[in-house]
Amino acid sequence: MATPTVTNARIAALLREYADLLELRGESPFRTAAYRRGADAIARLEQPATALTAEELQHVEGIGKGLSAVVVEIGRRGTFGPLDELRAVMPSSVIRFTAIPGVGVKTAARLYETLGVATFDELRAAAEAGQIRAAKGLGARVERTITEGLAELAARDDRHPLGLALPLGLLLQRLLAAVAPAHTAIALAGSVRRRVDAVNDINLLAAAADPAPLLDAFATLPPVLDTRERAGAELTVTLDGDLPVRLVVVPPARFGGELVYWTGSVAHLAALRDLAAERGSADPFAASFADEDGFYAALGLPVIPPELREGRGEVVAARTGALPDLIEPADLRGDLHAHSTWSDGGSTIEEMARAAIARGYAYLSVSDHTQSLGVANGLDEQRIRAQWREIDRLNAELAPFRLLKSAEVEIRKDGTLDLPDAVLAELDLVVASLHTGLRGDRATVTNRLLRAIHNPHVDIIAHASGRIVGGRAGADYDWNAVFAAAAETRTALEINASPERLDLNDVHARQALDAGIVLTIDSDAHATGGLDGITYGVAVARRAWATARDVLNTRPLDDLLAWARER
Repeated sequence: MATPTVTNARIAALLREYADLLELRGESPFRTAAYRRGADAIARLEQPATALTAEELQHVEGIGKGLSAVVVEIGRRGTFGPLDELRAVMPSSVIRFTAIPGVGVKTAARLYETLGVATFDELRAAAEAGQIRAAKGLGARVERTITEGLAELAARDDRHPLGLALPLGLLLQRLLAAVAPAHTAIALAGSVRRRVDAVNDINLLAAAADPAPLLDAFATLPPVLDTRERAGAELTVTLDGDLPVRLVVVPPARFGGELVYWTGSVAHLAALRDLAAERGSADPFAASFADEDGFYAALGLPVIPPELREGRGEVVAARTGALPDLIEPADLRGDLHAHSTWSDGGSTIEEMARAAIARGYAYLSVSDHTQSLGVANGLDEQRIRAQWREIDRLNAELAPFRLLKSAEVEIRKDGTLDLPDAVLAELDLVVASLHTGLRGDRATVTNRLLRAIHNPHVDIIAHASGRIVGGRAGADYDWNAVFAAAAETRTALEINASPERLDLNDVHARQALDAGIVLTIDSDAHATGGLDGITYGVAVARRAWATARDVLNTRPLDDLLAWARER
């Protein structure tokens, strides 16, 4: 009998913890990635994983025979043997040290192995006592990095990444709809609906004359751990990971105006109230509107897309007919940054290609890592040329779909690229990126990126800042210089749609557009399921006011290749 308190979120957390411990121990990156993909798969499940047999679990993409047995064991015991064994060797809390800017997995493991510190408090005490600088293999530089990094972490807010909150919000919306009376209006609201990259909570709005049955049903949904507060027509519950969710039930006649209100932001709502006052109208939120169309129409406005409701000029734009025709996921004709088993991916090139075809794409860029990123099994010239032969064979089979010969080329510390120019010249597209040395001083990291941008072979800069949402701050670039260089060289900048990155963020993406730079929206998928993450990148682009014309991979293949040749 499965333990009823073992939620999908809990199972996913344990799989990720095991992956973290494997990484700390220096285990194979492929094995580590497999457990992280499994965690993502379990987190996306709409039904409790503990209700499935091992055989049924193997039909879930990302869950193989070995992982299915692990999930079954977690459902039975609340943990699993290999995790218990690694916990006995090294506390899983050590992986949290990698959230400190400038501290990688190897340093985190060395801190524990050398000093026995396993918590931030112990690490802070060791730094204050000078133990880190005195330890062999660590030293004063590491101690300074840790001291400064801990101060930076303390200054951050404790928000939850959109990549966690959005799937949970959509899941709760579907589960509540399944138990609610037919045709009950239920919508995501708040910062999740606006697709803010990190949020404090999840907000749901529902329409019903009697709120009690919906609130009662909501409190018993599988992801809910406990009830935090219930008052009137509102219920706040907590999910695993201490993520609060609020359900508000309103009369159907007021659903439209309440949805605008609960979606926010504060600045957007203030702008709407100012417009109403200017028009001599009462507070628009005091009136009844069954839908958002009626609410905005009463103010003489078209419906403003939720992603734009940030008080950044969207109300003025709506009044003057200047709202952009925002990009939609269906506008994308392909994906220009994806990985395969040739480097650190979990799916073959053919599997990635067929998944892209199933999404309706006309092309997919095979952009595996290059040799300097050894931890990702990066490709050298010989392996890249061997990969090209496989791509040629698949293109002959899959035409008119096209696999593009590309690479995510590592930018070295001096700003040069780690493949010869002769090889770069033969690629359809060159995607360049930085994975290390992001914590250098502003002049150093900026000049490093600028040198790559000015390389005539570089078409796209991927995940430029290197940030991790809710974890690692991005590089401290002189962004004005970066945007000026990209505009001058006609180099595209990527919005990396991986939920942990969302890089460029919405602010930088809008600044790039203002500078005349073309964007790409890419999944950075490392397996077929990762292609679906492109919607997160589209959300960032929409928050940046981007249209389809602003994004390179909305173009037909011939136009895309012509751009690469002519830039």
